[in-house]
Amino acid sequence: MEKDLERSFLEILARTLVSLPFDLKILLEAVSDPNLDHSAREVAAAAVVYIIAPREGNIEPYIRYGEDVLVLRLALRQILTEGGEGAPAFRERFAEDLSRLSQELELLDRACGRDLVAWLDSRWVVLRKAVYARKKIPMFVDDEEVGTLLYDEGLKFGTNYPISEKTLEGRLKQAQPVLDHLQRKWDQDKKKITPH
Repeated sequence: MEKDLERSFLEILARTLVSLPFDLKILLEAVSDPNLDHSAREVAAAAVVYIIAPREGNIEPYIRYGEDVLVLRLALRQILTEGGEGAPAFRERFAEDLSRLSQELELLDRACGRDLVAWLDSRWVVLRKAVYARKKIPMFVDDEEVGTLLYDEGLKFGTNYPISEKTLEGRLKQAQPVLDHLQRKWDQDKKKITPH
């Protein structure tokens, strides 16, 4: 990876890692937005569950959440393109937060490789089958009480989130550890797909 691209990638990664709990709130708002299409709200719920669910204990937080930063942005793009009639109002409501989205995704595409990003973006069918707190993804959209549970879990995640500008200091020197982690997950995923 060329130096300029790596520097830009690490800058975006650092900024978006620090802002992950705040960005997660945008997804939580999408889950409960009745003006968005049901499928877009399910994508939002699936992304929230994926981000807040505990996994991989011994991986550096910035590597583990580096993947979530990507998943969150891909979910937002999906919501904006497939959110139906409510999508423009949603975009307007979070205009400031979403103003850099396409620029960020373009850079992440270049840094991670289009194929890897396409793989991440192709996992919505699987992610929408997830179960969290014994609830299936559609329940977070269809049942207000269950949706509130997810909202509270999202806020709790933000409170316990281990990354800040201070904890990141001196950590993000190279893109490779984050890219290697994503590549490993992709390779594992390929092994699961068995030819018919």
